[in-house]
Amino acid sequence: MAHVIHDFTYDGTIEGLLSVYLKCIAMKVRPLDIKPEFMVRGKPFEERYLFVRTNAAQADRLYRYMGQCASAELQQMITDCFLTSLPRMELDLYELISRGIRFGACITEDYEDETMNRIQMAIRDLYRESQTIIQALDVRREGGVSVMSLNPRNCVLPLIRNRILNDPGYDDLLAYDRRHCLLLMRNGCEDDLLDIRRLPIPDVRNTHEVFETFWPYVTGGMEVQCRRIGGRGADSLSPLWRIA
Repeated sequence: MAHVIHDFTYDGTIEGLLSVYLKCIAMKVRPLDIKPEFMVRGKPFEERYLFVRTNAAQADRLYRYMGQCASAELQQMITDCFLTSLPRMELDLYELISRGIRFGACITEDYEDETMNRIQMAIRDLYRESQTIIQALDVRREGGVSVMSLNPRNCVLPLIRNRILNDPGYDDLLAYDRRHCLLLMRNGCEDDLLDIRRLPIPDVRNTHEVFETFWPYVTGGMEVQCRRIGGRGADSLSPLWRIA
């Protein structure tokens, strides 16, 4: 009898995670563990994980289907949950989507369910932390660039991105989330939010190190693997960041 894989790994993006869920549906298996690729790469247990290639178009279709069979509120919960620091975020999000498919929009009001309650609490914590950080940003000027070094518990940079970019006090800027390896940058009229985990970078902590390490990448033109989803509508999945 062939061994059935129940452990999966993905590229770290929300599109990649939704691709894992579609793979589980196609294989008719329930995942026992799901981890981002960087957490299993080079580890002794790496071979037991099946890497699922990201299919952005199919991920978008799944996301839009959740809006059709459930609600826009559930769609928002999916993207919010992905940004939380839940220890088993991938598996909790799998439960959220599975129940949304089976039961529809009513699951968002099931406050007695342990998984749903855990997700709701984590999302509230995510938004509280994002408000706290945006109100207390420590911005330093380095070489004419506004530089911020963050270490948030949750992945808040996609939530506060527009607030930072729309601030008239910042021209060229760098905002680095060192816990999640996300870099928000603007150079002239160009801005982007990048996952830079794959770049050969040293451990940087203060704003001076952020500027010295990343501004040469920005001004030199960072090569990024662009993720774009076709057929986009108001209810389509928006990439939260790109992979450098």
